[in-house]
Amino acid sequence: MAKILKIENDTVMIGNNDGGIRELLLTNCNFTPNVGDEVEIYETDKDVIVVKKENTSNKGINVNVSNNANNTPPVYVTCKKSVNKIVYCLLALFLGGIGIHKFYGGKIGTGILFFLFAWTFIPCIVALIEFIAALFIPADSNGNILV
Repeated sequence: MAKILKIENDTVMIGNNDGGIRELLLTNCNFTPNVGDEVEIYETDKDVIVVKKENTSNKGINVNVSNNANNTPPVYVTCKKSVNKIVYCLLALFLGGIGIHKFYGGKIGTGILFFLFAWTFIPCIVALIEFIAALFIPADSNGNILV
């Protein structure tokens, strides 16, 4: 490994690990050199190429922290499941009285409640309302909605 020590006109002075200094032309660098850059030198019989050494010592996790300086309100994300709109609407219409559309939407507890109270016909009314509401939810490009 070597380091750029000085840049004058079209000459670059590079210090080697063994304490030696090497002078090369600026055209031998395949980047814009700055004093202090760590470089690697590759040589052939006719040519010398100086390459900037990549910094691989910082391979940790990058965390971006914001103090929300522009006072925008925080965004809250709800945990909803993406389901096929057509399947959900058909289940709500035909089997919604026993809560099958709730099970399909990932709401197991609500599905059990619908099933337990199916004899009251209240889940049928609620499922009909949810069917109509789901019809008006715009689907994404895959035909899915969030429920």
